[in-house]
Amino acid sequence: MLRDQEMLVTAARTLKERSIKNTPQRQVILAYLMNSKAHPSIEMIHQHVQESGFSVSLATVYNTLELFLKNKLIIEVTPDSEGHMRYDYFEQPHYHVICVNCNKIVDVYNDTFTELEKEAAQTTGYQVYNSQYEVYGLCPDCQKKLVADS
Repeated sequence: MLRDQEMLVTAARTLKERSIKNTPQRQVILAYLMNSKAHPSIEMIHQHVQESGFSVSLATVYNTLELFLKNKLIIEVTPDSEGHMRYDYFEQPHYHVICVNCNKIVDVYNDTFTELEKEAAQTTGYQVYNSQYEVYGLCPDCQKKLVADS
């Protein structure tokens, strides 16, 4: 419980730093994204907010995510195999390894890919804002299932 309260305070502080109007719903959504390793879909986020005691529409969650994207608090991660966009709080540079079977997404904290951004800017003259690096494969759990099924 204390951890949840700390995350809400951190979320409120982050919203204030970005000059984003602070509402309880926005705090809950941002705190969830800050703390989640699941790279949740909009539906998962909506369910979490409702379980936290807030009555909000799916449209409100969507609009909040759009606001966070616009303010570069979060990023969209590739859609899962069912077409649901996944979201990630992006405080520290990292890339994603994504299972092509079960859609599990794992963060890898290694910012060497940012060197590619610098090289791209120097080579092309572009002003680079960001990039996303995603690696696709079969997670260890799905590999075990594949071996067990054969």
